[in-house]
Amino acid sequence: MKFDAIIVAGGRGSRLGGVSKPLLEHHGETLLEHALNAVKDAEGIAVVGAHALADAVTRYMENAPDSQRVVITREYPNYAGPAAAVAAGRAALDDGPDDESAEWPSGAAEITVVLAADLLEPAPVVKALLELARRRAPGIEAWVPQDAGGVLQTLACAITTEALKAAIQQAAEPHGSLENASMMRLLATVQMERLKLPEVDFSDVDTPGDAGRHGITVANGH
Repeated sequence: MKFDAIIVAGGRGSRLGGVSKPLLEHHGETLLEHALNAVKDAEGIAVVGAHALADAVTRYMENAPDSQRVVITREYPNYAGPAAAVAAGRAALDDGPDDESAEWPSGAAEITVVLAADLLEPAPVVKALLELARRRAPGIEAWVPQDAGGVLQTLACAITTEALKAAIQQAAEPHGSLENASMMRLLATVQMERLKLPEVDFSDVDTPGDAGRHGITVANGH
């Protein structure tokens, strides 16, 4: 099954003293690279975040398939929140690169995976989501897992691309903006399946304590 991926890699990292969370290293690679590797089979990948992430994306692209489309974009305005980031990522995948000479196949993939860039183990999440999407029940448009505490992980979900585009358009009304909108607002009209994935670890890095527990060093803004 063909899918696209949107990696949400913005945010201020306020609880980490302004550190760029996607560039923290875990097991020899940045968290962003872990996210990119988790969606390595995607038709197209949009990384939504600061252009400081470009080096990590370039390292990934050195081994990526030639046919894979990878683009870095940014939500508008900057730090406008996760829903705005997802909308920007989907738009970038649909519009293609600024370089008009670059090849950019037309048509979106059937499924879009949305993934936060600060998950420590994103690959099992993506694998589980795609498996469920392949054998989806009639009427279901999105698959959103719950963590052990029952909290919906909306930045680790899969959604039909058609439903995502419709949700973006509807959630932006009446002012045409998703600034400061939550993912729950974006998904409010989507028919979702809430998933219990007890075997999946949704650990992420929000605070110095989170980083320390997983052996991640946070110092001097890196």
